[in-house]
Amino acid sequence: MRHGLKVLALAMAPLLAQCAGDDLARVIPAEKVTTSTRDAATAALAISRYRVEHGLGPVSADNALNGAAEYQARAVAEAGRLSHGAFSSRMDSFRIGGYSAENLSAGSDSVDGAIRRWKASPGHNENLLMPQARRIGLARADSPGEGYGHYWALVLAQ
Repeated sequence: MRHGLKVLALAMAPLLAQCAGDDLARVIPAEKVTTSTRDAATAALAISRYRVEHGLGPVSADNALNGAAEYQARAVAEAGRLSHGAFSSRMDSFRIGGYSAENLSAGSDSVDGAIRRWKASPGHNENLLMPQARRIGLARADSPGEGYGHYWALVLAQ
């Protein structure tokens, strides 16, 4: 399944490149950026606990959302700055319908650090507590010695 997602991501890359828009010009070479979705299940547990504390239902990690998060984490890492670009178009490209939201962060070297930052930010916290959210995707992009070093993208959806 993981290989299938990578093939899908590679096939969609040219289409998605236009989704990010010109505001995410590449300044860090692609070969200096690595991505991972290995923290998605950990993030889903932590976000679920937080949501339950606030009277909301839990979320689960979703491979399709991980793919969308991984795409954006790489895009912002290569740009060296955070931007949501054309979020709605990107979600359409990944066939993510209904309610959805995205949180981005840079600099944190752990998933817990990224989640702490999102909780402390009113807009990002609102996304964490979006009542309609049932699934999440999380990705980390690393660019050692370049930009902020660590970039996180979280996609929440129905």
